[in-house]
Amino acid sequence: MRSILLLSFSILLTYSSSIFAQQYDPLHPPNSYQSSQNPNYWKNKMPFPGYWQQDVHYTIDAIIDEQTDIVTAKENLVYSNNSPDTLKFVYFHLYQNAFQPESYSDDLQKTNGYPARYGRYESQKLGTVIDKINVDGQEVKIQLDNTILKVWLPKPLLPNENIVFDINFKTYFDMGGNVRRRMKVFPAYGFKHFDGVHWYPRICVYDRKFGWETDQHLGKEFYGDYGTYDVSLNFSDNYVVEATGFLQNKDEVLPKELREKLDIKNFANKPWEEKPSVITPYDPKKRKTWKYHAENVHDFAWTADPTYRIGETYWNGIQMVSLVQEPHASRWQNAADYTAKVIETYSKDFGMYVYNKMVVADARDGMEYPMLTLDGGGDPSYRGLLAHEVGHNWFFGMVGNNETYRAALDEGFTQFLTAWSQEKIDGLYPVRGLVKQNYS
Repeated sequence: MRSILLLSFSILLTYSSSIFAQQYDPLHPPNSYQSSQNPNYWKNKMPFPGYWQQDVHYTIDAIIDEQTDIVTAKENLVYSNNSPDTLKFVYFHLYQNAFQPESYSDDLQKTNGYPARYGRYESQKLGTVIDKINVDGQEVKIQLDNTILKVWLPKPLLPNENIVFDINFKTYFDMGGNVRRRMKVFPAYGFKHFDGVHWYPRICVYDRKFGWETDQHLGKEFYGDYGTYDVSLNFSDNYVVEATGFLQNKDEVLPKELREKLDIKNFANKPWEEKPSVITPYDPKKRKTWKYHAENVHDFAWTADPTYRIGETYWNGIQMVSLVQEPHASRWQNAADYTAKVIETYSKDFGMYVYNKMVVADARDGMEYPMLTLDGGGDPSYRGLLAHEVGHNWFFGMVGNNETYRAALDEGFTQFLTAWSQEKIDGLYPVRGLVKQNYS
């Protein structure tokens, strides 16, 4: 009798654990994107009968070598075919292959009378290089056409079935002389700054309008499937990192004592462009792994810099994070607070922001990714840029339109949002000159 009771209790415990594991939690593993409790999952809010879209779950372990500027990584992708079609092959985007001689982008630049100058890796046609790709554990036939990789499947992928890709790859950071690119490395006061965007093999979208979306990358817009990302980023331990998703090991990589030293308020009076302090001395043998989990997103991006200092505030439970290179910290004091006002304005007037955080980063850019924007400048001139890039997280981020096909739709809507929020927050006319307002 006792053994029967123990067996029954064990079965009940296993069943309960299984139910618990399936509870929707977008901040922590395991993957709960397809949960019936996920209010943002397409199956739980289908716009019309028969609608479908594909689901993805990426697990990526990456090492970023600050000496060679190379990302070495392993990618596992679980791909769910929710379409009514049987798929015999798939396609991947290798975006960084656009930035090299004889690419489609290179031909475009030459045709426009603006021939490109390339960096050391780009000149060798090193963008994203696939070292190995297996599908359901089997080697497969592949064909590369610049930024598009075709992969034949070992057997047809039927509707409502999953398939698993295992990919070993390298992506090379570079900064060609006159080539506009988002993924980049640049000097950071004796160190290196990295922006990791469109850095991994990303499966192309298969949708009901076009079938496979296989547009070559010409340095412009993007389109991706929604799902889950579990990403580990290994850096030298002097780097300060932020990325799409919820940081899983904050106490390990950003303990309280270090976080206090990195706080932006410590540098409020630092002269503009004065040499930064060294908070964590560089030791090439000491490294950290930053682990992130993100759900309901169609891309994963990150930024890293030893000179980053951190600002932080909250609105409605949403974390606002500002990252600024220390020599610019005096004019980024209100960045997190201003971002909170932008998020509040868009959420109340156009629809609630669904993610747990928003990062604005001092990164010599103006570009958006899920939960992360790359920006530049300083207050007050950067307000329009922050409002604009954060605004992209509505139509581009949460709606996820095909920017390549209808790029103007996303930019047009976001420019409207930008004007709307700036007038709501600062009034009819742009703020000029140095100010002390913190929006707290």
